Amino acid sequence: MQKRLETLLNQVSKSPLIDQGDLKAASELILSSVIKGLGVNRSGIWLYNENREGIRCYLLKDLTMEVPTEALVLHRSDFPDYFSALDEDRVVTAHDAITAPETKEFSVGYLDVLGINAMLDTPIRHGGNTVGIICSEHRGEPRTWTDDEVVFAGVLSDLFGRSISAREKLDYELKLEDTNRNLELIVAERTQHLNDTIDELKALQNKLVESEKMAVLGSMVSGVAHEVNTPIGIAVTSSSHIKDGVKKIRQLFESNQITKTSLKNFLDEIEDAADLNVTNLDKAANLITNFKRTSADQHHFEKDRVNLKDYMEKVLSTLVPITKKIGVNVALKGDDIVVETYPGAISQVVTNLITNSCMHGFASTFCGQAEIVIEMFRKDETLHVNYSDNGIGMEDEVVGKIFDPFFTTKRDQGGTGLGMPILHTLISKTLHGDIRVESVVGEGTTFYMSFKNV
Repeated sequence: MQKRLETLLNQVSKSPLIDQGDLKAASELILSSVIKGLGVNRSGIWLYNENREGIRCYLLKDLTMEVPTEALVLHRSDFPDYFSALDEDRVVTAHDAITAPETKEFSVGYLDVLGINAMLDTPIRHGGNTVGIICSEHRGEPRTWTDDEVVFAGVLSDLFGRSISAREKLDYELKLEDTNRNLELIVAERTQHLNDTIDELKALQNKLVESEKMAVLGSMVSGVAHEVNTPIGIAVTSSSHIKDGVKKIRQLFESNQITKTSLKNFLDEIEDAADLNVTNLDKAANLITNFKRTSADQHHFEKDRVNLKDYMEKVLSTLVPITKKIGVNVALKGDDIVVETYPGAISQVVTNLITNSCMHGFASTFCGQAEIVIEMFRKDETLHVNYSDNGIGMEDEVVGKIFDPFFTTKRDQGGTGLGMPILHTLISKTLHGDIRVESVVGEGTTFYMSFKNV
């Protein structure tokens, strides 16, 4: 292929317009490149309708005359030979458009009026099907399309097919976002008994967006909702079982068929069901209480005197939905240490570390039992908190950048690169402490944190 055409194709294929989802902008770029590369002054993108009985002009560029503003549509019934040629899903190279069997139907009223004497149609393929064509039209002296020009136009048609995929991907992402929003509403409607809690969590979410904590809270909210629904669902099922049992024993009583054995069995079942209800409702209540406490703490950052070990246990209970997915064993070691500090900042630090381990340390390549150990102790008037996981570890290059804003190795999986910088800011600015990290590939990662004046 000519160097000029190769260079032009290379520029178009590398342009961000092709893959950003703006089909109009991509179309403008592709048609401009067709016109420049082929040396024509008229080119258009035409797309089939659903039944392939017509083809509609999506975009038309003409350098010598103004193009019509109304939609241009060609119907199969008016140009049967042309559509038969298109049905073969091949390139139509009409060197003499007036006499070529594929295009001669346009001779009167189109080719003669516009002065077009050669046409080159290259199919646009998407998802394994031909969805349209790029039609390039030559005015002036007679012309024979070269093999290089045919290949050039064909590659640009393929690039337009890629742009269609990008547009569909963007539409899918927008639809998915809309579906997620609708799903939140459906969940809220079906769980009225949790509305107050959900409202508080949503309000907290909005505030955390302002402080760049949206990602962490979103994971916690969905996990807690799931964890709460499980014990409540068990309690509902158990209550239904009690109701059925009462109905059956009443029928036996009213028909004078009740026996001591049936009554004893009924009482045993009722007692078991009641115990099951109490256990699961207590579990749901404790989870909500701990989550509301730690979530509120994370937002307000008010100084308070707390038993650090007890508070850590409450924070870890709210993170069960995150650790449970991977099956992480979390061990909290250390004596009871009472400190005057900012519990909310402590909660956010632990949340970010747990989330970081689950997303990065225990990635898909990790094998074995996932473990996290948090150790707390005082030494020389300084509080030390060591956090370790036995995950896949990090390269030295990654360790050196871990606290850089927006640095992440999981960008394609939703990583923002803000979790660790926020953690560093909380420790150094809010808690007036220090943090350092050590990691060995294949063995795990340890964060060493120290705090004075607490």
